[in-house]
Order: sequence, then C-alpha cells, then structure tokens
Amino acid sequence: MTRLAIVSCLWAFSFGINKQWVAGADPVLVAFIRLALALLALLPWLRFPSDGRRGALRLMAIGAVQFGLMYAALNYCFVALKAYQVALFTIMTPLYVAAMHAGRARRFPPGLFAAALGALAGAALVERWSADRAVFWTAFAVMQVSNLAFAWGQVAYRDWRRARRGENDLAVFGWLYAGGALVTLAWAAFGCDWHEMLSYTPQRWCALAYLGVVASGAGFYLWNTGAARVKAGELAVMNNLKSPLAVLVSIIFWKAGALMSASDWAFLAAGAALIAVSAAKARRLPSAENA
Repeated sequence: MTRLAIVSCLWAFSFGINKQWVAGADPVLVAFIRLALALLALLPWLRFPSDGRRGALRLMAIGAVQFGLMYAALNYCFVALKAYQVALFTIMTPLYVAAMHAGRARRFPPGLFAAALGALAGAALVERWSADRAVFWTAFAVMQVSNLAFAWGQVAYRDWRRARRGENDLAVFGWLYAGGALVTLAWAAFGCDWHEMLSYTPQRWCALAYLGVVASGAGFYLWNTGAARVKAGELAVMNNLKSPLAVLVSIIFWKAGALMSASDWAFLAAGAALIAVSAAKARRLPSAENA
C-alpha cells in the first residue's frame, strides 16, 4: 500500500498544477504530450513480455483505455471546473474498482463494497462544495467516463500481472504508455491545432514535464504495480486518498483555505478519517472476499 500512498501524494499536486498552468490548452494534445513523455521515461527499459507481441498488444489496449481515454476526458473537465471540483467528480472510482473486480472474479462480497462505499462517503465529505449547475451534469458525465476508464485499466493490469508472476514490471509497463499515446495521437491528428504548442509558455512546458514524467510516468507505474500487490478492497479505497490530499494542497499552495469555514475544516477531517478507517477495514477483509 506504500506505493499507492506515495502516488496519491504526487497526484494531489497534479490537480492544482493542471488547473493553474495547463487548463485552456487542447485537452487531447495535453494528454498526448503527457503520455509521450511518460513513454520516453520508460523507453530505455522497454522489452516484450513473455508472450511476445500478443502480450504487448494486450498491454497497449489496457493503456489505451486507462490512460488515453481517461486523460482526454479528464483534461476536458479542467477547462470548465476548478481543481478541487475535478477532484470531487473522481470519488466514484472506488465503487467502479470494486464492481469490476467482483465481476471479473464472479463473486460479489459485501465487505468489499462496504469498504468502497466508506471511501466514497469520506471523499464526499471532504469535497462537498457544489459546482456551477450549468456545467455540473456535463462535467459529471465526462468525469465518469474518465473514472471508468481508469478503474478498468488498473483492475485489468492487476489481473494480467497476477497471472504472470515472473514478469518484470519495468520492462513491460511502457507498452501501456505506448497504447495511450497512440490513441491520443490518432485523436489529436484529426482535431488538434499542433501550432498551439508554439504559444505554450515556459511555465506550461515545465508543468507538462512534471505531469508527464513524474505524475504520469512514475505515478502510473507505481500505482499499477502497487495495485497488483494489494487486496482489492485496499485498492478500491486508496483510489480516494488523493481527495483529502488534493484539498489540503489547494489550501496550502493555491490559497483555497481562505474560502473555507470552520464546518468545511470539520468535514475535511471527518472525510479523511473515514477513508483511513475504510482502508484499515479493507486490509482486514478475508481473502475470500478480497483476493
């Protein structure tokens, strides 16, 4: 679970960085840049998996959904919403992870869903500020596409990796970035103005470098490989750890705390505590419910 906690801290900064310096750029182009940088970061170690080209294509398909589709949907939301509002719409992910794992395992353990619901409730307490109703439903729908893509990808890689104990994560993980980058490249080729990149400021390029190499390159590698090492309930719950962390980062670095009342602080503390309790309970679930 240590890897998931480290990545949650990295991603807590990503929401504000994305909103502050990247929002307004073409979302598909931004997704391609981030995934291309992530691929370049792992390219020196890239090798075919044990089942050769077929395995590489399967990993690329996982990356196309988990990273390519997820990023394109996520970046669209940064155009219309504040950073903490984007974080708000990610709180359904634990339920999606729990449901997908249960469906693939063909059993529906109540303890797993209880842990995911606890994490969902905790994140909802943390991020209870309402968005502008004019954009709420559209942004909510787009974010659920992003959440579903990310949830499916991490469960799919977890299952793939657990069935192949001898694989070297570092040697094969770049195939996921390749799949995501190809999807966003094909998408961008038909609808993006590539000359837009000439207008990017140095600050935007620095933000993209961090988001591509650190948040995406290191972050997704640590997240998916960490997902293969933890129980399903823990994975579901940890998907919402970034929610209270993102709010804290917004308070400390983006001055969102000036808008918070005493009750907001109380809800933040209560939400973070509920997520921590859910994670602890998920860790103790019987293996029959939580493999």
